[in-house]
Amino acid sequence: MAGWRDSSGTVDIALASFDRGTLVRLAGRPVSGPRLELFRAPTDNDEGAAFSDPTYSDASIAGVSSARLWREQGLDRLTHRLVSVQEAPGALRTLTRVSAANSVDSVTVETTWTALDGELVLRVEIESSAGWPTVWPRIGVRFDLPDDGNPIDTAEWFGTGPLESYPDSTRAAYVGRFRATIDELNVEYARPQETGHHTAVREVDLGAFAFTTTADARGRLPGFSLSRHTPQQIAAAGHPHELPPSATTYLFVDAAQHGLGSRACGPDVWPAFALRPEARTLRVRFRG
Repeated sequence: MAGWRDSSGTVDIALASFDRGTLVRLAGRPVSGPRLELFRAPTDNDEGAAFSDPTYSDASIAGVSSARLWREQGLDRLTHRLVSVQEAPGALRTLTRVSAANSVDSVTVETTWTALDGELVLRVEIESSAGWPTVWPRIGVRFDLPDDGNPIDTAEWFGTGPLESYPDSTRAAYVGRFRATIDELNVEYARPQETGHHTAVREVDLGAFAFTTTADARGRLPGFSLSRHTPQQIAAAGHPHELPPSATTYLFVDAAQHGLGSRACGPDVWPAFALRPEARTLRVRFRG
């Protein structure tokens, strides 16, 4: 788009408001994001190491769990640096450099917001540097939705359901229209962990706003999940009652997730479902 210029102030585009490039309101309610998220609260399989065998996956290290590697590499502690903010008529573009804690490895995230027929189109380009040593838990973005007196706690969607599904656990999922509360979307495991992801979503309605997705150049649709806690909060809790009170709903739109595997009692994630660091694109269209 021609006419890009540096921006450092408040910008309104379609149904959204931005402050220095950061989304602050969407469809009349406070929202912040998108924020790159590479971490997920480790599952029991992610924490498993006793049954690991490097021959089963291109990502395994014998005797070392994936969760341990993720923590050692700082994927649960990303640092974000805003590089630039540019605006044009009806559009806003940001460039952010994201790094893992104590690491020279980085990810470049370019977001472009564009007004189109009264709706808001978001395109996110995610590109990793070379050198990342192991699989990523996920490649996605997070939106924070403060309650603001009206919490978002129900989702209707067109995609896979009715229960959660991951790259290597989709046999029981089928495409249709579903509705669930946030409690129904998430499984309450004895130990809090990653849950609630739905692959290949086409449309999601959260009441306050809705969005549709577009497949990437390889025909891959993103997935979504909705939670009352961040992955870091979930990972820090040993039992459900240890999760902190929350006044925010977190929406995750994932370009990809690492498979679940069965490492707690068997082989690791098969190579076809192992998520290596790679470039991904998300395209989402919001309406009020």
